[in-house]
Amino acid sequence: MIIKKSSFNPNERFFMNVHYFSPGPASLPEAVRKQIKEELLDTFGIGVSVMEISHRSKQYEQLNEETHALARKVFQVPNTHSVLFSCCGAQQHFSIIPQHLSKPGEEIAYTDTGIWAHLACEEVFAMPRKINLVYDGRNCDYVSLGNPSKWDIPKNSKYVHLTVNNTVYGTEYAKIPTFGDIPIVLDMTSSLAGRTDIPWESTALVYASAQKNFGIAGVSVVIIRNDLLEKSREITKANYLGKALSYHAIFDTKSALNTPPVFPIFAMNRMLKWIDHSGGTPTMEKWSLEKAKLIYSEIDAGLYIGRTDKDCRSRHNFVFKLPKEEQDNHFIAEAAKHNLLEIKGYRSVGGIRASMYNGVSVESASVFAEFMRDYRKKFG
Repeated sequence: MIIKKSSFNPNERFFMNVHYFSPGPASLPEAVRKQIKEELLDTFGIGVSVMEISHRSKQYEQLNEETHALARKVFQVPNTHSVLFSCCGAQQHFSIIPQHLSKPGEEIAYTDTGIWAHLACEEVFAMPRKINLVYDGRNCDYVSLGNPSKWDIPKNSKYVHLTVNNTVYGTEYAKIPTFGDIPIVLDMTSSLAGRTDIPWESTALVYASAQKNFGIAGVSVVIIRNDLLEKSREITKANYLGKALSYHAIFDTKSALNTPPVFPIFAMNRMLKWIDHSGGTPTMEKWSLEKAKLIYSEIDAGLYIGRTDKDCRSRHNFVFKLPKEEQDNHFIAEAAKHNLLEIKGYRSVGGIRASMYNGVSVESASVFAEFMRDYRKKFG
């Protein structure tokens, strides 16, 4: 065989001595880490590592084809949309996306709901477009996502850009909003493979870096509606966008226009298999909501101060603080004694941030919630 069969047992649960709540790159399931370790030096049974295999070899071509199929299955992508892999991160896509979906002078709509959404806005405001900022979360210090039904979106807008989950501030749309005939573009870096309710009929494009929910840093996924992919062939010419950054060129070459990020794609393959064998995105969503319930129950029990409005709380990034800054630092230090790591809040926000993507088990969330409970009783 060219690619070794996965040995994942979806019923196996792992208890780790260390519980790691990094906002990204995020934890991988222990089963995935073990499999990558076992296969690293001889990935394909020919004495060669995936780190050194040619991207033109039959071994890599099969891995690439399999990973595309897994991505389509796990992300629940309909036949109306195409899937491609890119070495660009989300910030590069901030710049590339408007050049695929709009021409100079055309209208597009954006929302500013956090740091990464703000950076996306900065990119387009530097372009020769008519930009409509339909929601500005800076006015409320990003504690809310507003009311999408009241946004004033020009009818001729080519798309509305939404950041589905805001990792720094801990906000997320409980339901992804749609706007009639105006398509949406979704930054789902921290939510793809974690929720099942993508409104595909209204979605022009989804993009997501892998290192949160379905892999490691170094590769991102772009899911674009087929008709818009075809239209982009002419639109990118009007924007003088080079071939190397064109989604259609990457798609035409099966995500191997040039040497792709082979190892991150391999890691994504193994992570997608684990998700698939565990029950797919529906199971990931179920577990995410269970983890969120555990943590928010403790936040709402007293002592802890949640940062965001309750109707837009993230299911992955739990952001809160204690009454005093010195208590935040004490909480972090006490957590470290219990091997609960990487929970310091983002530098501009402070407080506590515990991130729990697909690779973090419900057991780890339960351990953290129990620590919060014990800490409140002891120091509250």
